[in-house]
Amino acid sequence: MAPHTLRDDPVSVSVPDTRETLSELPPRDTPAAASSRWQFVYTVVVAFAIVALQMGQGILLARLLGPEGRGQYATAVFYVQMLLYVGMFGGMEVICRHAADDRIDTTKLRRTALWLGITTGAVTTAICVGLCVIALPAEKRILMPMALLCSLSIIGQHVMLIMTAVDRGCGQFASYNLLRVIAAAAFPSLLLIAACVTQVDLLTTCVLFVVSSLVSMAACLIGLPSPLRGATSTRIPKLLRESRPYAFPMFVTDLFERLDLLLVLWLAPLIQQGFYASMVPVAYPLTVIPNTLGLFLFNAGARRDQRLSTTDVHRILGSSLAVQVASTIAFMLAIGPVVRLLYGEAFAPAVTYALWLAPIFAIRGVLQGLDAYLKGRGRPLAPIRVRLFSSVVVLAATWVLLKSFGTLAIAMAALVG
Repeated sequence: MAPHTLRDDPVSVSVPDTRETLSELPPRDTPAAASSRWQFVYTVVVAFAIVALQMGQGILLARLLGPEGRGQYATAVFYVQMLLYVGMFGGMEVICRHAADDRIDTTKLRRTALWLGITTGAVTTAICVGLCVIALPAEKRILMPMALLCSLSIIGQHVMLIMTAVDRGCGQFASYNLLRVIAAAAFPSLLLIAACVTQVDLLTTCVLFVVSSLVSMAACLIGLPSPLRGATSTRIPKLLRESRPYAFPMFVTDLFERLDLLLVLWLAPLIQQGFYASMVPVAYPLTVIPNTLGLFLFNAGARRDQRLSTTDVHRILGSSLAVQVASTIAFMLAIGPVVRLLYGEAFAPAVTYALWLAPIFAIRGVLQGLDAYLKGRGRPLAPIRVRLFSSVVVLAATWVLLKSFGTLAIAMAALVG
């Protein structure tokens, strides 16, 4: 997992403000319209570049650790990944909304974002440590020291994610995308360097994971005068109060999106967990286009002077679904030979998981894009009921299918959910 963005071996993967909504763009032949469209295309290209880096990271992890070692690493970073976005308590969205205000002093806001990231990171690290101590399966508790080590990465990741929300909200796309690329490249680059000079084991991997989070945090501080002692724009307690409406929806959404990985942690042996976890970053590219569109939709929803119409939302949703169907079909046709070539024959059994994860991630990308628009409109609670119901469906389907299909039942249940 790169300290940034993809939601598994990655986030969150991971909101440019075009200063124009996608629906209220000027006529097609105007310079403003062309600029906005090029910004979207540019952001999609950067997003795919980041995914390529993280897929390279996934291949490195698989090659260096093998199927069982990959399962051990997935266990060590699981609670870090599960809490990463939840633990920001909506701070990223709040900072982004503040940055969209033209009257804000961005230097002061960056310092505010730094302190907010340190605050949420420290709290989340403490929670993660507690879960690592009391909530690992008995047969995997031997990995607790590695899990505790990986929890130290959370502060760096929170600082990076919340500080880049400033660039995302105020439309500084060059800085925003550069920091995203640095964060995505840090971990695989360190892995590659380590592999060239020594034998990489689980401990080395976890240490490099923490170091990469510090690298991504340091990159965000470049050019910021007096980062810890300078004036800030807003008090942290006030921001935390503002972020409360986003915190619960983020918890429910992330729990739903990671429920399959939680079930794999508790119900699957390490080698099957390794197969499953290694295919998550492989399927993740299917979320990139609708998720990147969601970055723009958040800003479109956050603008008070203009709104997307229902027709615009339907048009965007229809286009996203068409792209997702075509992409998923192409992915499923190509994935078998690609996995065998890049991951090695040892990971051939993982192809089955990739085939089930493909439609899951295709649908998830569309959902994340729609969620972004609702958050921008200040309606983060809107998707909660359906996500809670879907989580119950996943649990019920897993219980019904597990005996017959083993670990594959979890992927089937996730698709149903």
